[in-house]
Amino acid sequence: MRQRIGPRKISRRAFVRVGYLTGLGLSLADHLRLMGTEQLPASATADSVIFVHLAGGPSHLDTLDMKPEAPAEEKGEFQRIDSRIIGVPVCEHLPKLASMLDRFTLLRGISHSAGAHPQADEYLFTGNRPNPSVAFPSLGSVLAKERPVTDELPGFVSIPSSEMSPGFLGMAYSSYKTTAIPVAGKPFEVRGLSLADGFTIPRINRRERLLRDLDTRLRKAEANSSVLEGLDKFAEKANAMILSERARKAFDTHRESESISKLFAANDAGQSLLLAARLVEHGVRFVTVTLGAWDTHLDNFKNLKNQLLPQFDAGITALVQALHDKRLIERTLVIATGEFGRTPKINSNAGRDHWPRTMWTLAAGGGVRSGNLVGATDSKGHGPDDSTHLKPDDLAASIYHALGIDHRLEYITRSGRPAILVAEGKVIREMFA
Repeated sequence: MRQRIGPRKISRRAFVRVGYLTGLGLSLADHLRLMGTEQLPASATADSVIFVHLAGGPSHLDTLDMKPEAPAEEKGEFQRIDSRIIGVPVCEHLPKLASMLDRFTLLRGISHSAGAHPQADEYLFTGNRPNPSVAFPSLGSVLAKERPVTDELPGFVSIPSSEMSPGFLGMAYSSYKTTAIPVAGKPFEVRGLSLADGFTIPRINRRERLLRDLDTRLRKAEANSSVLEGLDKFAEKANAMILSERARKAFDTHRESESISKLFAANDAGQSLLLAARLVEHGVRFVTVTLGAWDTHLDNFKNLKNQLLPQFDAGITALVQALHDKRLIERTLVIATGEFGRTPKINSNAGRDHWPRTMWTLAAGGGVRSGNLVGATDSKGHGPDDSTHLKPDDLAASIYHALGIDHRLEYITRSGRPAILVAEGKVIREMFA
């Protein structure tokens, strides 16, 4: 059983701390997770995760689960092309992925019933159906707690942001949000890692000495505050990152080698994924990359053809190739998925609406079997076939399995309630080599 997560209490001393961090360009909402050391279990096949969230939910029928025999009002206008997995054709606008699909496992027929974005996101990110009485932690937050690191870098980063929440683990395990995306050919400075105007390293050190003096004066009155230790370590970590050349180097994609940089397109998707590859190389455990605009209620085919599919096609293949070239793919689990699929019926705006009955996920690296198809949908793509019972719970359990974390791990919440990490999930054994 895990240590009890205590109640939050924001004190006078905490507000002093927040003011100090804000002056350095950081904020409490963007704080870094606590750091420590822990030996990875021998059963782990992955040390890190890059989670590519296709926010809004891509149309399964127009991408990786096409149904050419479906009725005209459902099947869409795109053609299929062969992929490197025999018998698994994909959309014509995914040619690069088609030529590299044998490096992935494709999961089809993942199904749930959360039809709104917030609830579907929460289900996807935690492996638990939304529950008003328990705020479950996201995948990245759990990894930040269970696999802490010792470097000057955060263990959980969102590019540029994410709805992944630490839940009952508390904000010490939130992600560090870049809030910006690199621009190709230009140095990338993340807010909070560059020195604010007028600040020098000696000046920061003087402020730190002043802060320690204030801490000493306030400690007696607030010795029992459950947030003091976390804030102490947060300030130490924040200060270390600001002073760390390694931290600034890790985030600066401009320092990447030409051989890797040229793999990625000079657009937001490409540069976000380049940053993700760079961060795991430098020791970040969990990186989530949010690629938005997949909520195609309007002009589904136009948006997919002209923007979404070409960017995803180039980006996901570049990411896997870059991780291979960096010799990181064997220990980095790559996941790409939306929160649901889209309706078989095309609406009056040439779009498709929310459809949680079925969706797909791509997985690569980190012990995942290559050239593999798991799960299926029915003949029209309306839902999973009779033999397929994959759920977001199972996907989360499988990610934890790759990381050597038992998805049945039990925590005690702040209210004293026991909570199993993913109570209803099962590991999708067919995913793994």
